[in-house]
Amino acid sequence: MKYTLLIFTLLYCSIWSISQEKLSLKQAINKALENNYQIKLVKTNQESARLQNNWYSAGFSPTFSLNVGDNANIADNSNNPFTFFPGNVFSNNLKLSVDMNWTIFNGFGIRISKTKLEQLEEQTNGNAIVVIENTIYDVIIAYYTAIVQKRKLNVVENLLNFSKQKLSYFKLKSNLGTNSSFDLLEFENQVLSDSTNLLVQKLALKNAKRNLNLLMAESIESDYILTDKLEFTTTNLKYEKLLQMMKMSNQNLKNQYINLELQDLEIKAKKTAYYPVVTLNLGYSPSSSYIKLLGNQNQDVNTSAINYYGGINANYILFNGWNKKRAVEISKIQYKTAELQVKELELKLAHQLKGIIELYNTQIQIEEMSFKMVKHAEKLWELGKEKYNLGLINVFNLNDIKTSYQRSVLSYFDQLFNALKSHYDLLRITGQISQEYTS
Repeated sequence: MKYTLLIFTLLYCSIWSISQEKLSLKQAINKALENNYQIKLVKTNQESARLQNNWYSAGFSPTFSLNVGDNANIADNSNNPFTFFPGNVFSNNLKLSVDMNWTIFNGFGIRISKTKLEQLEEQTNGNAIVVIENTIYDVIIAYYTAIVQKRKLNVVENLLNFSKQKLSYFKLKSNLGTNSSFDLLEFENQVLSDSTNLLVQKLALKNAKRNLNLLMAESIESDYILTDKLEFTTTNLKYEKLLQMMKMSNQNLKNQYINLELQDLEIKAKKTAYYPVVTLNLGYSPSSSYIKLLGNQNQDVNTSAINYYGGINANYILFNGWNKKRAVEISKIQYKTAELQVKELELKLAHQLKGIIELYNTQIQIEEMSFKMVKHAEKLWELGKEKYNLGLINVFNLNDIKTSYQRSVLSYFDQLFNALKSHYDLLRITGQISQEYTS
């Protein structure tokens, strides 16, 4: 029975270890880029814009139309002395026509439309890049959030194990009648408090992993062993250099530049109304007719004909209530609006960049001081345990040292995460985050 239980336990542990796959940050990002539904949606928009971007959609190609008509008629010529078919006459006319219409000039509107389609495709691709950058950023933050929660959980578990060991020790002494009730009750309270913290921390870790699974479009029950460390390389930041990098690479700003170019093309498109529209028309139309004098089998006539036609038409609107002028003026106003939006976004991003740099530098300094505080708290915690075991301090003093140690370590993880987050905020606002993780 013991061997059976041992084998079952080993099998369970092996299955559990297999089910938990290792997951690096790079792998998590790749999963999100492949499976995230928002990215799948923008990819469909990209494909639609790509298919739309061609000369035929811009109006360069001619249009062909096929028309078929069959008209039947009965005429009463009983009182018509000037007809060749006196009496009741039935006629049927079948007509087929193939027409071609081609706009050969409309004030360069076709070329402008093609350029607009190219800009719209580029804008769609730019919007897709924004979604990809946001997804990468969200995955990074979710990944490191889960790592932070896991590290906090380890700290809470270690403190709970310490409290349990001491509680077991003092319970044994209490049973032997050699222990003060103060220590026993205090460690019972500590076990309850640490157990509560453990439950809360486990929930925080589950929520962090669940959020990561959502970004990767994984199932709720998926569980991974996160392998990356909670660290990054600090760099010297120069505002002017990052500002130039942001102006060249920030995708939101680049999208706004594209929108400004589209508004400029809209002005040119409205000005095409001042040019005539020249169209070429060609056609081919065969027809067949059948005439029958009702009541007379010898009076049937069949006819057929083929008609070819073609022409060039020029149309120019001389006056339409100054609508052409108003349309151009409105498009110019819209261009100025887009221009103001570009300047506003440039100023807004410049302020954000300055704020993120200052926050980053501050977070780095805070993280360094927090790390020193953790080292001091660790030493105090070890000394506190030694002094308590020697009877130099009481259980309440030990609890104060333990609480200070716990607060320092958990606070340090938060400060380290904040510094790391500001680091990736800089990568995102300068347009470097997608280049780093999609290359």
